[in-house]
Amino acid sequence: MSLMETLSSSEGFGLKKEQPLAAKRNKNETKTKDISRRHKLVISPSGLISITGGKWTTYRQMAQETVDLGIKKIGLSKKNCVTKNLKIHGHTLMIDYNDRLYLYGSDREKIQELQNDIPEYAEILHPRFDFTVAEVIWAVRNEMAVTVEDVLARRVRALILDARTSKEIAPIVAHIMARELNKDETWETDQVEQFEKLSNGYII
Repeated sequence: MSLMETLSSSEGFGLKKEQPLAAKRNKNETKTKDISRRHKLVISPSGLISITGGKWTTYRQMAQETVDLGIKKIGLSKKNCVTKNLKIHGHTLMIDYNDRLYLYGSDREKIQELQNDIPEYAEILHPRFDFTVAEVIWAVRNEMAVTVEDVLARRVRALILDARTSKEIAPIVAHIMARELNKDETWETDQVEQFEKLSNGYII
C-alpha cells in the first residue's frame, strides 16, 4: 500500500503570523495596510543595530544600509556593496517552463534525484496538485520547514491555490514531516489541527 493510501484527513485549528511594521504614520491609523512599510535602522547604546519594518522586496537594500551604517559606526574603511548583481542560491540560466520543478532553479535536479531514487517520493500529494512527497522532504531537509504551515503555505503555496484541498493534504504532509523530524503522533495531530484552523480562514 502506498503512502497516499494509508492517510486520511481530520478537523482542527491553527495560527496566523504577521510581519512586524516599523510605525504608524499617524495616531489614527488602526489597520496594518495603512501603516508605512518603510524600514528604520536603530542603534542602541551598546552599538547594536536593529532593523524594524521594511518589505520582503527591499531586503537587499535594507541589508546594504545596515552594513554601511555598521561600517560607519565602527569606523571601518568604506567599501562599495557588491551584492547588487550577486547571484543568489538557486540561480540558473537553464529554465524549462514546461517543467513545473523549474521553480526550484538549480535545486531542481536534486529534487528529481529524490524522486528517481525512491519511487514513493514521486507520489503526488493530491490529484488536484502536482506537488510530490519529495518536495515536502526537500522543504524539511533544505528549506528549514518545521511545520505543516511552512510547507503548504510558504513552500509549495497550496494554501493560497486551494485552501480546501490543502486541508485534505495536511495529514499527509504532517505524516511525512513527522518521519523526517522524528516527531510522534501527537505532534502530527496538533499540526493538522493548527493548519486546518488556518486554512478555514481562506475558505469563503
